[in-house]
Amino acid sequence: MKKSIALVVAFAALLTAGSAGAQKQASYTGIVTANQIASGFSVGFWEKKLNCHGEQDCAERLVKSGGKYVLVTSKGVFELSDQTKAAQFVARQVTVTGQVSNKTIEVAEMQVPNPSAVNAGVQ
Repeated sequence: MKKSIALVVAFAALLTAGSAGAQKQASYTGIVTANQIASGFSVGFWEKKLNCHGEQDCAERLVKSGGKYVLVTSKGVFELSDQTKAAQFVARQVTVTGQVSNKTIEVAEMQVPNPSAVNAGVQ
C-alpha cells in the first residue's frame, strides 16, 4: 500500500513538472539596446559620459563594460538570454520569439520584422 501511494505521488509530481515546463512561446517586437539605456538614462546622457556616438555605439560600449542587451517593448523591458545574437541587432527593431520567465526571454528566434508585410496595405 505504501508503494502504491508513493507511486501516485511520484506520478503527480511528474505531471506537475511537465505542465510547468510546457510554457507557450510568444513573440515580442521592440528595440535591442543596453539595459543602462533602457533604465531611463537617455542616449544623449551616455554620449556625453562615454564619448560614444549614437545608440548602437553607446549600447555596445555599455555591454562591453558589464551591461546586458535587452528588448524594449510596449509591454516592458526584457533581458535577452542570447546576448551573442542580440549583439547583431543593437539599436534595431526586431521580433523575438521565445519563452518568458522573470522578465527574461529565452530566445528561440530573433529577426528583423518584414517591412513589406507591415506596409503591404498602404499605397
